[in-house]
Amino acid sequence: MSTKNLDQFNLLLSQYAQLVLPAEEQTTDTACLMLILNSLESVDHIKILDQQVVELLVAGCKAIGHDNDLSCAFYQFLYKQLSKQIRLSSIRSSQFDICINYLFNGLDTVKSSDHQVNLLRALSALVFENAGNTQRHSKRLSDTLLKFANKSTKPLEVRRMAINCIGNACAGAGTKLQPLYQDFYACLLENICTVERTSQGTIMVAAHSLDFADTAVRKIASSTLRSLQFLLSQDKSLITNPLCDMIEIVYTFIFMNVSVQSYSTSSSTSIRRNRVFSIRHSQFSWKIPSSSLNRIPNPATSSESELSDSSSLTEMSPRKQRDYAKIRINALLCLSAIANTAPKVLYPYWNKFLPDTFSIFLSNNGGLENQLSPVLKSDNQPHSLFTILLYDPVVSVRIAVCNALIAMLNGSKQYLSLAM
Repeated sequence: MSTKNLDQFNLLLSQYAQLVLPAEEQTTDTACLMLILNSLESVDHIKILDQQVVELLVAGCKAIGHDNDLSCAFYQFLYKQLSKQIRLSSIRSSQFDICINYLFNGLDTVKSSDHQVNLLRALSALVFENAGNTQRHSKRLSDTLLKFANKSTKPLEVRRMAINCIGNACAGAGTKLQPLYQDFYACLLENICTVERTSQGTIMVAAHSLDFADTAVRKIASSTLRSLQFLLSQDKSLITNPLCDMIEIVYTFIFMNVSVQSYSTSSSTSIRRNRVFSIRHSQFSWKIPSSSLNRIPNPATSSESELSDSSSLTEMSPRKQRDYAKIRINALLCLSAIANTAPKVLYPYWNKFLPDTFSIFLSNNGGLENQLSPVLKSDNQPHSLFTILLYDPVVSVRIAVCNALIAMLNGSKQYLSLAM
């Protein structure tokens, strides 16, 4: 780190801090620079010209080596400014090149997982919807992200940040990053799928053996699905790959062991009344053990569950509830992306998400006048997107279902008109 570059960075940081933190005493002392950077972490919505911030970031990239004590604090500052403070369109090409090469160099050299996480987070913010600049560095970007997003990478938080970065790089990229999509797609799928190699090629199916009791694994699944929806929005050919049934994979994560058969006969009427009039959706459950069928689940618990065996809703922590909600939301976003990008491909699979087998269910369970008993109404019917819409307690999940349904309908108007 040259003295000249450090002096320039200190000057710009001092000017910035005087506008944001007028009470802070400015100095070239490293400890105080660290204090300023940490203090700036808690400041939001600062009315400062974008170019002034960009010049400060570029100066920091030139001045702060990756082995410097300031490096981690600067990575965090860099991420915050790129993601919340400035418009990325304000960064000139030459400034973008300095920033991205700085981050690449750090990822090539640092060994600390905390530093790697912060570097990848900053890189993710820099490349988001910025394919015009990113494409100049596509080879190095691909090599870096495929390395860190590989399913063998540990710790898992480093891998998750790389997965997020893949999604951000692909967001709105169109054909600019087309050569990278196939490799990114395969890398993402390997994080949530089982790879089976046959004489016909490689087949990927959604993995049921992932340890979803581990918070880090749940986050990996959520981030992977989020990145997949960005990727699927850009390249229709990924959806039609005959050796990977993307629709089936998405289906698996949307309907993770969905079951609405968890109500006792004596309580079904009151539960249904609560569901209609009080909008109580928490009785919905995923994979309820038989021992819980004779009791009403606690309304304070979540509807979310694990792909792996779980005990009951009452044992699920708020953290798990949030994690599973994110997984389901991102899977629904993948469905929306498929519906928007390849409606013709999705249309034949509508019955997976909107089952047309209710007439069979009715004939098997109806009485003399073909009427369902109160116990069976809406509780034992084949599950669909409407099941989640009716019962899931998380508002954002229900909104995601609505958006998916809208995408399916909008993309299939011509097929529906023909059917009518």
